[in-house]
Amino acid sequence: MNRIIFSLVLILQIAAEQNVYAQTTIDKKQQFASIGNFLLDNGQQINDCKIGFRTFGKLNAKRSNAVIYPTGGASTTFMVESFFGAGLDVDTTRFYLILIDALGNGVSSSPSNSISQPKTLFPQFSIKDMVNTQHKMLTENLNIHHLAAVVGGSMGGCQALQWAISYPDFMDKVVSIEGTPKFSAYDLLWTNAYIEAVKNDTSYRGGNYKVNPVVPLTIQITQLIITTPAYLNTRVPADSFSTWLTTATIKNPFTVDCNNMIWQIKACAAQDISSVANGSMENAAKMIKAKMLIIANKQDHMINQELSIKFAGMAKAELVVMDNDLGHLIFNEKIAIEATRKFLSQ
Repeated sequence: MNRIIFSLVLILQIAAEQNVYAQTTIDKKQQFASIGNFLLDNGQQINDCKIGFRTFGKLNAKRSNAVIYPTGGASTTFMVESFFGAGLDVDTTRFYLILIDALGNGVSSSPSNSISQPKTLFPQFSIKDMVNTQHKMLTENLNIHHLAAVVGGSMGGCQALQWAISYPDFMDKVVSIEGTPKFSAYDLLWTNAYIEAVKNDTSYRGGNYKVNPVVPLTIQITQLIITTPAYLNTRVPADSFSTWLTTATIKNPFTVDCNNMIWQIKACAAQDISSVANGSMENAAKMIKAKMLIIANKQDHMINQELSIKFAGMAKAELVVMDNDLGHLIFNEKIAIEATRKFLSQ
C-alpha cells in the first residue's frame, strides 16, 4: 500500500488500527470559534454554532497569506494533521494554514455534539452553509478578510468550489482535488444506498440511538467505491477475502457517528454550484474570479470526475487529470501534492 492516504473512509480503518482516531480531550492545537446562532440557507438555524480549526505557520502583517483547508467527509482536522500532514501540499513557511472542521464532523457543530439540537433535531445543512460558517469565522473571529487560497479534497474540494462561487473576491486561488460542482447520478446512487443501509439497520433506531451503531453494509458499500476493482484485486487475494472482510467490517468497525455521516452525505448530494446561475454551469464558471486548479482522477468511483474535468474548461482552470487505480484516494500521491504546491507558489 502507498503512503498513508487521507481519504473519506479508509483513514478511519487505519486510525482504528493505530488507536489515533479518538481525539484526546486535551488537545492544545484544537481551537474553536463561536459564531452564535447561525441561519442556514434553508431558513433553519444552528443554535450556538461552533467551528473547530487548527493553525500552522505565521500570519503576515497584512493578514494576506492565509490558506484554508476545510475537511473532507467523515474527517476532522485532527485526522488531517495526523495522517495527511499539515503543510504537505501547503508550504507553512510561506502560508498561514488554517485547517477547518466542516459542519457535521463531530468537532464543529453536529448532530452528535449539539446540546439544544441533538441527533435528528439537528437541522440539515448544505455545502454552502459549511462555507458560510467558515467565512463568518474568518471575518468576525479571526479578522481575516482575504485569503491567499482555499484548498480542499473530496468534500473539502466541493467546499473549495462553493467558496469560489459564494465569495469570488475573497481569495486569490482555489484548489479542488476530487471535488465536484454537482454530484452525478452514479454518485447519488451510492449516497442513497448508504443512507438507506443505515436507516434500515435496526440499531439505528430512527437516528435516536444511545450507542453509535456499527452498520457493516455501509463499510462494504464504501469499500466497493473508494478505490477501484484493480486496486482491491491486487491487494486482497480471493482466497483471503473472508479474512479481509471480517477485518474491515467487524474487527475494525466504522466509528464515525451515523447521524453526522448522513448529514454530511446529504449536504454533498445536494451540492450544485450552478443553482445561483439558473442551473447553468457555464454561467456559474463565469462568476469565478480566483485562479483555479482542479485535480481529478478518471477512476474515481466515489465522486465522478467527468463534470469536474468539464468545469475546469468552463472556468479556464488549470487541470491535472490522473488515471490511477487508487480511485478516490489520490490525495497523498506525489503528482497531486507537487501540482498543488507549484500552483500556490506561482
